[in-house]
Amino acid sequence: MSFDRVAEAYDETRSLPSEVMKRIVRILVDELKGYKTVLDAGVGTGRYAKPLQDSGSDVVGLDVSSKMLRRAAEKGTGDLLKGDVYNLPFKGSSFDVTISASLLHLVKDWKKALIEITRVTRDLLISVVHKNPNPLSEAYTELLRKSGYTPQRRGISEWELKDIAKPTKVIPGPTYELSIKERLTYLNQRAYSHQWDIPEDLHKQIMRELKKRFNKGVFCREAEVLIWRMNRLEDLLQQTPVC
Repeated sequence: MSFDRVAEAYDETRSLPSEVMKRIVRILVDELKGYKTVLDAGVGTGRYAKPLQDSGSDVVGLDVSSKMLRRAAEKGTGDLLKGDVYNLPFKGSSFDVTISASLLHLVKDWKKALIEITRVTRDLLISVVHKNPNPLSEAYTELLRKSGYTPQRRGISEWELKDIAKPTKVIPGPTYELSIKERLTYLNQRAYSHQWDIPEDLHKQIMRELKKRFNKGVFCREAEVLIWRMNRLEDLLQQTPVC
């Protein structure tokens, strides 16, 4: 799924507070010590690749969206490549580590994507996830179902992957607050991929209901870093048929 349509607004609608981002990057930098080459699969606007490159990591960023790559380049992110996670344009074991953050839920054949990631990666898969769901997005999906609309399901999130293949390491991240008013604005603008196929009339109806339920204050998110060794993912893929 290409994010061309939201490239200009991506950082605004997905950004983490600066101190939270700094703490997550510090965790990633610590975990990458001793590893030389990193693939950021689904690099987007470079929000992880750029600070990791600044810290000295040799990171290659790949994304299917030209506009997202352009935004990453504008920030100064280097070594960017347009490509498809189903067919990664690299030789086997090209990287020590792959980062996959908010990627697999966008990929319908997530097992095929993981096969490609394990093919090009020697040691680790790392992801940044949230332990707790976004209550506004959860309510949006709940209202969709109550209306009789079945939300389109693509892949699985990296958070869900941990229930299928237990991570080798789980590192607690920071807890932070988000403004309900601000996030309602982004939902109203259809900033998120799970909204893009929703009929306009239904979207407006759901937003009216959400604004009644949630109208002020904040909610909390808790970040977490998950790390898998490649052999654990390879075992999963060997046991699970890929259609």
